[in-house]
Amino acid sequence: MGDLTMPRTNQISVFLPNTPGELLKLCEHLRGANINILAISIQNAKDYVEELYKARERSGRRTVLAESYRGVLRESADYSVIRLVVDQPDAAEKILRNATYTVDVEPVICTNLMNKPGVLGEVAGRFAQAKINIDYVYGSVMEDAKQSIFVVHIPDIDKGLRLLEE
Repeated sequence: MGDLTMPRTNQISVFLPNTPGELLKLCEHLRGANINILAISIQNAKDYVEELYKARERSGRRTVLAESYRGVLRESADYSVIRLVVDQPDAAEKILRNATYTVDVEPVICTNLMNKPGVLGEVAGRFAQAKINIDYVYGSVMEDAKQSIFVVHIPDIDKGLRLLEE
């Protein structure tokens, strides 16, 4: 499937104000410490809440009143969630906390996969067979690259790593 060069690492999640220039400031803090971003995912909190509301409504499983969602939408409109995998996670966490960012750190699997059709599906299949739910995945690849990088968040990192190493 790929080369597990950095199989387990800590992902840093940062809550940023949803205003122009905030990502630049975060990147400048990391650049100043010579910390390289290996993978990044940015999600507007308001968009996520809206998508959740619509999906739950379409499925008939919405359990919260629309008024409650509207309140969460108002509060979440001001922030985005930035998920980062960097080459120096401990140093990055310290720098960002010192810069007064709201930071959360949790383990993830960061893997290089062969860049060909079906490989990510193979990984998802292994987790499904082991009854491991994938909370989320993000990744990146250039079209002509031999490998791609994917960040996988699952409840049991150690079990997931054992499956990938088989």
